[in-house]
Amino acid sequence: MPTAEEFQEQLRLANARFEKRLDEEKKRADEERKRADEQRKRADEQRKRADEQRKRADEQQKRADEKEQFQRRTTLTEYLDLCHTHLFQSISVQTNKALTTQKGITNPKGKLCPNYLRPWDDFLRIQQTTHQRLKLAYRGSDERIFESHHFIEVLGQRVALRKISSEADLASIQRSTIEEPVTAIIQHLQSIDSIRNEFNVNSGILFDNHSNVLSDTGDEVAQRIQSSPPSTPHRSIPPLSGLRADQICVYTHENGDSTLRKLAFVVEYKAPHKLVLASLRCGLREMDVKAVRNASSIPSPKITDENKQEIDNPALFQYYADRLVASVMAQTFSYMIQGGVQYGYITTGEAFVFLHIPPEDPGTLYYHLIEPENDLKLERDAGQESINRTAVSQVLAFSFLAMEPEPTSQTWREDAINILDTWEVDYEAILREIPGTVRKDPPQSAYRGKAYPPVDQFKMVLRKKKLSQSTCKTPPTAPNKIDSGLSDDSDHGDHGDHGDHGDHGDHGYHGYHDTPTRRKSQPAKNKRPSQNRGNRCKNANVPQDGAQKRPFCTQRCLKGLAEGGVLDMFCPNVSDHLVKGLSSNQHQLDRQSFLTLLHQQLKRNRDDDCYPLGVQGARGALFKITLTSHGYTVAAKGTVAAFVKDLEHERQIYRHLWTMQGVLVPVCLGSIDLAHPYYYDIGVQIVHMMILSWAGERLDGNMALKYVDQKRLDTVVRQSIEELHHAGILHGDLRIPNVLWNTEIDGIMLIDFERSKFIKDFGRALAQISPNREKKRHVSVEQVSGKKVKKSSSNSKTQVEIMFMNEMSSAQGEVASFLNQVIVKDG
Repeated sequence: MPTAEEFQEQLRLANARFEKRLDEEKKRADEERKRADEQRKRADEQRKRADEQRKRADEQQKRADEKEQFQRRTTLTEYLDLCHTHLFQSISVQTNKALTTQKGITNPKGKLCPNYLRPWDDFLRIQQTTHQRLKLAYRGSDERIFESHHFIEVLGQRVALRKISSEADLASIQRSTIEEPVTAIIQHLQSIDSIRNEFNVNSGILFDNHSNVLSDTGDEVAQRIQSSPPSTPHRSIPPLSGLRADQICVYTHENGDSTLRKLAFVVEYKAPHKLVLASLRCGLREMDVKAVRNASSIPSPKITDENKQEIDNPALFQYYADRLVASVMAQTFSYMIQGGVQYGYITTGEAFVFLHIPPEDPGTLYYHLIEPENDLKLERDAGQESINRTAVSQVLAFSFLAMEPEPTSQTWREDAINILDTWEVDYEAILREIPGTVRKDPPQSAYRGKAYPPVDQFKMVLRKKKLSQSTCKTPPTAPNKIDSGLSDDSDHGDHGDHGDHGDHGDHGYHGYHDTPTRRKSQPAKNKRPSQNRGNRCKNANVPQDGAQKRPFCTQRCLKGLAEGGVLDMFCPNVSDHLVKGLSSNQHQLDRQSFLTLLHQQLKRNRDDDCYPLGVQGARGALFKITLTSHGYTVAAKGTVAAFVKDLEHERQIYRHLWTMQGVLVPVCLGSIDLAHPYYYDIGVQIVHMMILSWAGERLDGNMALKYVDQKRLDTVVRQSIEELHHAGILHGDLRIPNVLWNTEIDGIMLIDFERSKFIKDFGRALAQISPNREKKRHVSVEQVSGKKVKKSSSNSKTQVEIMFMNEMSSAQGEVASFLNQVIVKDG
């Protein structure tokens, strides 16, 4: 048995081994915990790296999405919102007076003015109706069609760089911020059937600030007017002028026809430093314009208040605001009347004044002022959708409204012009009259806008498109005598001057002694202006979509009419030329009675059976006219007073070419001085017409390839010019637009002889030079470069031959260039 000491030793050793094992176990446990901690740490780090990677991926995706969204095309709603945020809100006004223009507003003096200004109370309801109609009809509202966020933002940055200091600045900014967006939206919408069924969008819309070349603001017309000696025409021409720099016309194209335009509304730019918001807010109110125009007393600059303190008289600012607003309204109103449109607007960039002339009351102009920035705030405060109150949205809806009605009739325009007064106060003079203290510190005038009605109170369905109503017609009457306003070409053998025309100057109103000069009608007391218009056609609008379906009469038909010969039984209108009960195949009218009847018809009515064709040159515009009583359907070249002499000269050329009429050139039946002007465009009053047969259609690529090959076209043009030259005529303007293809004769016809020259013995000289022109060497298209033929040193060639060869060479060069373009395009 171990001793106590041995037992104690063994116990100590056993404890030592046990403690060692415990220490080893603890160490192993600590190592395991350490390894576990390290594993957890590594796992945490891995999770952290994974989270960071996911975050980076999310951020990259977000940036990619934002970039895509920033650069991708936008929906209509997005586009309207972006146009307001980045374009309209980028507009700023130059406040430094030294950097602004002090002149430039078109002088309204002498322009027609309304009798009354009245608020357009239902304007917002009409606009909201239009927006709702668009929303219901536009089934592709989620389509991304319009320009990107990036594009609009960059454009807005450019807009912000240019402060409005003149009408020119305003015009440029309006093009970028309003007109181009509206044009783009309508251009897209007009391709959608549901939109076309709901709105009269035709082929889109065009904001055009180019004055018509036939208006008095056209360069050549203005030169003619300045160089013409003062004359006293028997009938005065209304003092209406063409577009100036601060106006534009807005057109639509008729039924896809790129040439026939319809005026929809007019726009006027007014720089905001000249027509300030305070003047608009105070001056736009219901008023008797005549009373404002004739106001003789000016309010005192100062008044005494209730505390017997001298203060500025607010009536003085109101006085000038009334006159400024009336003056501006008269300018736009005058263009609306002569353009025959019911709608227009004025803009300062910050504000828009939308205008409406009701056809039944042309003496009253209705207005509605909008300030888009304030209007959006009103909608948001009312908890309404605000996108429809942006400037682009408002002009878009207004454009749809303005495109709906047809232009008013010619009779309506003339009646309105005759009963309306003119504004005789210069806008700039009014500005100069305003005391500096009044202009510097105008009274406060809060904007009184209104929110749209809540959407849940507004319900509607798409409407069925209404058919246009025809206007009333006046039956034709037989002629009693030959009117001195007619010019006929009955004496074909006489190539000299007529005896049937006096010296009419450039006014073109020399044949109407039975028409009184223009006077202003005085409305009866307490009656609306429209009550004094007499027994007029009640429907002021003339539908143009029914534009004369009747075909033109044939060349042989009209040549027979001119000669007093037989009818052409192949004329598509021959059944109307015949007289019931008579078996004669002779024309029942001669040239003179035809012109007299046509003159009387146009004197009564210039809307029915008289249609502009949308084809216009530097001297005239083309019409299609039917003599309703007998069915004769002709072309008419109409012109303004400044170019009457040019058309008279052209008629003399046609008269000289009598034997070639209907074969080489159209048949010319004579000319007519209109008893009443035809209001063709802003500032364009047609007063004289030359009556012709239909010459054909302009050559284009499709027609050239369809009817004639290269060699034949070159040949027929050369032969036609040779015939013209041997008749002693130098055309003077032988360009492709003046060479028409006529399917009836299966050949070309030459037109537009207002620049032509008749050279005495010219044909005889050419005959001596080239007695056998059929054997003349033909210069092919490939050999002609369009350059003038150089003068030959041969003694047998004369100046006459040089003139002949130069025109021939130039014409063949035109043909070669035209055909090369056709071949390249077709290839």
